[in-house]
Amino acid sequence: MYFESKLEQRVLFLLLAKRSTWDVREQPEAFIYHDARGRRRHHVFDFLVTLRSGRRLAVVVKPAKRVINTCFAQELSAIRAAMTKDFADDVILITDRDFGRAEAMNAERYIAFRKNRNEHLMRHLLAVIVTLRFPQKFQDVQMALGAGPEGFRAIFIAIYEGLLAADVTQEIDHDTLVRRGGGL
Repeated sequence: MYFESKLEQRVLFLLLAKRSTWDVREQPEAFIYHDARGRRRHHVFDFLVTLRSGRRLAVVVKPAKRVINTCFAQELSAIRAAMTKDFADDVILITDRDFGRAEAMNAERYIAFRKNRNEHLMRHLLAVIVTLRFPQKFQDVQMALGAGPEGFRAIFIAIYEGLLAADVTQEIDHDTLVRRGGGL
């Protein structure tokens, strides 16, 4: 995928890391609307996200300063008013104030780790999880798993897939407190 900015790239990783996301389309076709003065305009959304529920979200990514310092809120209101269900169910604005650097970095790591997912190790991790008392430090779960760096990746994946739970808004490392997830 192509990114116009680091902010867009971070938002993409966050979107892809969500279990509710089914598909992400980058810069879908232009959406036509009329501004406050009645002039015909077009807007190209950064992403069109389809959720597993079938709901579609048109996503706008902007730096918070640009939203505050321009009339973008008024433009977004006109876009939202013109939105039809055949294009998207809702319009979502995401700014750099909606997430932290650590959360975006964790999402990016998850996307990278799941590309080389080891199914055998994931099954082994599941068997280990049911024997442990939680909460535990990440490193203690990794030691119980006994799989070194590949175990780190498996535990990281398990957090994003709901087998384990941790605060993903903070950098996930060996000292991160891990709990059993709701996906078990």
